[in-house]
Amino acid sequence: MAFSFFGILAVLLEFIRPFLPLILAVIMIELVLLVIALRKNGLLNSLRAFRSALPIGVVGFFVGILTIPWITGAERSNLAGVIDWLSLFGASFLLGLVALLLVWPPLALFSRSQA
Repeated sequence: MAFSFFGILAVLLEFIRPFLPLILAVIMIELVLLVIALRKNGLLNSLRAFRSALPIGVVGFFVGILTIPWITGAERSNLAGVIDWLSLFGASFLLGLVALLLVWPPLALFSRSQA
C-alpha cells in the first residue's frame, strides 16, 4: 500500500476502530448539550460562550504543536519538509478545534443569559 489517500484513511480507520463507539457517544452527548443550550439561551449567548471557549482551542493548538512530535516518537529535527510541518499544524489545528467543540456546549448551557 503506497502513500495514497485511501490507504491513509484505511490506516486511520483501523487505528480509531476500537475507540469509535466512545467517539460517537461523546459526539452525540455534545450535540444534545448544544441543542439544549441553543434552546435555553438563544444564539447570542451561545456565541458569547463560543468566544469564551476560543482560548481553550488556542491552548489545544499549542499543546498539539508541542506534544504531537513527542507522542509519535519524532523530534523537531525530523520535521524536514513542508508536508511534515503542514501535517503537524493540521493535526494541532484539529486538536484545538476538538478542544473548542468539547468545551463550547457546556459553557453555553451553564452561562447566564444577559436579560
